[in-house]
Amino acid sequence: MACPLEQALAVMVTTFHKYSGKEGDKYKLSKQELKELLNKELPVFGSKQMDDAEFKRLMNDLDHDKDSEVDFKEYVCFLACITMGFNEFFRDCPTKQHRLLLFPMASPLEQALAVMVSTFHKYSGNEGDKYKLSKQELKEMLTKELPSFSRQTSEASLQQLMNHLDSNSDSEVDFQEYVIFLACMAMMCNDFFQDCPDKMPRRK
Repeated sequence: MACPLEQALAVMVTTFHKYSGKEGDKYKLSKQELKELLNKELPVFGSKQMDDAEFKRLMNDLDHDKDSEVDFKEYVCFLACITMGFNEFFRDCPTKQHRLLLFPMASPLEQALAVMVSTFHKYSGNEGDKYKLSKQELKEMLTKELPSFSRQTSEASLQQLMNHLDSNSDSEVDFQEYVIFLACMAMMCNDFFQDCPDKMPRRK
């Protein structure tokens, strides 16, 4: 059975394709598809919280290539930003993190973002700066939370990964660097399942 963090990545992929295939390009979200996804999967950003003008601004911000649709990369960047917002709100309140994971009304996508936040803090507090992952903490997290990835990662590859993630060269991985890594992982998963639709994880 996949670990919660691997399941969270799968939810990000399957949620996108649940809506992207309804009209037009099946690998992109139209304005209407994005609106429906927000209302049902991220109600905090849905129509109750956002009027048409605000939604139009959001669509323009997400649509980096200005094709009037949101592709998977643009969608994942949006989720990364939301996750960073979640982290800012929950990082000093571990009890709130725990409650969010158990909150029965949260959608699978909201739960997935909460897992990404809580997984980071599960390991970042073990040594040194409690808001950053050391090389050892990153290695432990990869081994336990992303075993499908870590099984194929040598010590040299881990060091190379650490160097790529550590964009500010402080020998640690902060939350933003971690989320960018997960966004890249989600894009890799999407590319794999897009080419092999029969292997796409099933939404429960």
